Amino acid sequence: MSEKQAKQAFNQLSPKEWVQYSRSVWNIRTPPRNQHQFEHGATFPATLVGRVIKLYSQEGDLILDPFLGTGTTLVVAKKLKRYGIGLELYEKYATIAKQSLIQMDLWEEYPQRVICDDCRNLLQYVEPNSVQLMLTSPPYADFIHRSVQDRKKSHKNSILVTENLSTVKPYGDDQRDFGNLDYESFLHEIKDLMRKLLIATKPGGYNIWVVKDHRDPQNGRPLIPLHSDLAKAGEEVGFKWHDLIIWDQNEQRKLVLLGYPSAFYVNINHTFLVVLRKPYNRKEEER
Repeated sequence: MSEKQAKQAFNQLSPKEWVQYSRSVWNIRTPPRNQHQFEHGATFPATLVGRVIKLYSQEGDLILDPFLGTGTTLVVAKKLKRYGIGLELYEKYATIAKQSLIQMDLWEEYPQRVICDDCRNLLQYVEPNSVQLMLTSPPYADFIHRSVQDRKKSHKNSILVTENLSTVKPYGDDQRDFGNLDYESFLHEIKDLMRKLLIATKPGGYNIWVVKDHRDPQNGRPLIPLHSDLAKAGEEVGFKWHDLIIWDQNEQRKLVLLGYPSAFYVNINHTFLVVLRKPYNRKEEER
């Protein structure tokens, strides 16, 4: 790639940076949680968010998070000179997100919108073809309820708990909460949300989902491939499955004995970043 081509890269990265960040496995350590993140219990690290935003957008672009939580996506977007919109179902977490943004310097520059509403209503707040990057980690159906018990038993002494102060807990009891749905209902709602995200996303823009697969062997499901089920839902509404990144978390989790002695299982100590992309219109040239 020539110097002229590098200046035209959609994310403003140099050829050297482009190659440097092209590893398919990321080793990003989750730092200790602050009090606001501890309150929510399922935030992703700012370093991860920052890398994704820098790779898939440029300054001045619009970033969307339909499951905002305590606002990490918008805080990092603001620091990186991007605009942001976040939807959060629970007023408690939306308030925390707003407070985090107010405390930042240069409040008037690159304003971020925190909206306390159901993500199903996102097209009321987001213009069609306006979002360059959607980045989120959705509530994983009713998996979180099982994870609460798992964390108490199997992972109570892991580094995530003892050093990073990570907690797992349901966000609330609202029936609209994706985290209170059974898996089939969750996938149905995700697919419907994907249709709306396809409308909101720019041609050539990205939707990136930070998700982890699960197990439920007691109910005959040794592996629940959430990442591929989610990607399939995206493809069915018109996205292209563009890429898959593995976030390696082995160094942060203590290995536990699973299935012994009758069935061998690996510890799921990684998270997927499912990268979906909205196709360009036929008459539009790709950047």
